[in-house]
Amino acid sequence: MPCYLATYYDPDGGLGACGNPIQNGDSAVALGTGNWDGGSHCGQTVTVQYQGGSIQVTVQDLCPGCQGANGLDLTEGAMAALDSNYINDGVISVVWSFN
Repeated sequence: MPCYLATYYDPDGGLGACGNPIQNGDSAVALGTGNWDGGSHCGQTVTVQYQGGSIQVTVQDLCPGCQGANGLDLTEGAMAALDSNYINDGVISVVWSFN
């Protein structure tokens, strides 16, 4: 499976592109432009794997500035659940798929 780059952000309760408020601790993800498909995946879950661990997150936002069209932007809470050293790592290589 190919690896893609994942970053993190703090939505601070703002509305995501799917129309719902997103909190920093939510298990949410913003999809890169290559997978956005006009928002057709809003509410769908995604499994993200990193260094033997995995989490499930819900598509809630669009990430036009993601690292590549297949990149992801995880909420800070989701990133912390996946990578305990996320603040130092910043950008990580992940494998992900729609559920």
